[in-house]
Amino acid sequence: MNKMPLFFVIVVAIIVVAASFRFVQQRREKADNDAAPLMQKRVVVSNKREKVLSDRRSRQQIVAPAGSSLRYDVSFRPENGGLEMTFRLNEKQYHQLTVGDKGMLSYKGSRFEEFTADH
Repeated sequence: MNKMPLFFVIVVAIIVVAASFRFVQQRREKADNDAAPLMQKRVVVSNKREKVLSDRRSRQQIVAPAGSSLRYDVSFRPENGGLEMTFRLNEKQYHQLTVGDKGMLSYKGSRFEEFTADH
């Protein structure tokens, strides 16, 4: 009888530690991005992806689809060669871009700031 409450206390403690670690990690990433210099590169939009984010399990989706939200990722390839960079954008920014667009990418650390297409 005594082992069951101890087990739940340990599980709750692990969840709290994991959540705290993730929170600190996100705060550190935000601070690093804020402190990073604004970088600009000539790039080509190489890929766009929409990912459905759902708070329901797959079996629940079949029965009653949720009002799912989407995550928008865009990849940019430097014109003069180099590693492809992927950023998370909001819906408006995402839909303004087309694969193959060329222009100037502005970013701070791992945060997308702006893409100005060539005309």
